[in-house]
Amino acid sequence: MVYYIRFLKTPRLQKLKTGSVSASALICLTTDLGDAFLTQDVDLLVTLRPAHDEKNIICQERLQWHGGKRELPISLGSLPSSISQRPMIMEVTTSKPIRGTDSTLSDSLLDQRSIPLVISCWSAPFGGSQSLVAEKLVERRFRVSRSVQLSIWEETGNSIARHIWDAAISSVMYLQQIIARDHGPSNPVLEDLLQTGRSSPLNVIELGSGCGIVGIALASLLPQCSALLTDLSEVEDIICKNIAVAQPAHGSEIKYRPLEWEEELPDNLFDSPSIDLVLVSDCTYNADSQPALVSVLSRLVQVSPSAIILVALKRRHESEGVFFDLMESAGLHNLHLHRTKVPSEHEQWDEIELHCYGKRAQK
Repeated sequence: MVYYIRFLKTPRLQKLKTGSVSASALICLTTDLGDAFLTQDVDLLVTLRPAHDEKNIICQERLQWHGGKRELPISLGSLPSSISQRPMIMEVTTSKPIRGTDSTLSDSLLDQRSIPLVISCWSAPFGGSQSLVAEKLVERRFRVSRSVQLSIWEETGNSIARHIWDAAISSVMYLQQIIARDHGPSNPVLEDLLQTGRSSPLNVIELGSGCGIVGIALASLLPQCSALLTDLSEVEDIICKNIAVAQPAHGSEIKYRPLEWEEELPDNLFDSPSIDLVLVSDCTYNADSQPALVSVLSRLVQVSPSAIILVALKRRHESEGVFFDLMESAGLHNLHLHRTKVPSEHEQWDEIELHCYGKRAQK
């Protein structure tokens, strides 16, 4: 499984008795669910940069995460007091993030081999006219094509609904490869949909969007894509923040609307009469919510009988198998299955499944 650098305490500036200042934070390397910590040693690079001039470096220090630990303190100092007069960000990476064409660093999601074991993080700005303590947010930066970089914000708290999950990362990589058609996986079902020369918009709805990474990535990669991200109202702030910083492709747009799976579909949910693609990533882990998920998928396909459903998941327990039985009972048939992998510790790999469902049975 992939491990994410998280701020247990966001970066902050502190005045020292000498008159200088220090920048400190507390991090951990944990899974998407936050239920396990990385058990192998990893070299990290901590960098302070001016918030509005990230080509420059204020301070940089190498640290090591020791396997078996649950947290790692960061302390950069002593620094000239003058630096506190301008906002800065703290960047924590491994030694191998790639550098994009815009001189910023990012983690690669270009293919299975390039996904890093440890996902880097960037803090919100702090210092200057900002607070001396960074907001409880963490930014992820992903290179998803030669020309597209995603900026996705997560909250640093314990709400897993506002974090990026492994299957979402795999969904982004998979969709990018289908769109690029560059020696990637073959999926005739999606290849027909994800054509870059469309004359009309591809209408997409994502369920359980969380931070919104999958829908935002698709609308950033594919021209003429109208993506509607949905989730509970508790994620509205973080998902709207990510939509605000997104850079959709030509003719594409991204919107958010709250959606309760147990309730009837709102009459004004869609701007278009039908939808072409439904995205679902890591929404099957909770057995109690599976009937509601299948129910809303069934209702969406009733509205749009030709819609394709892409379900990405990492099996975490046996109860997730019930989801597939419920889908079959609802008349939703598995049209295509692709398996991919994400790195795990000690040079192991975890499997991610990507299922395409629709009303028509596989021929």
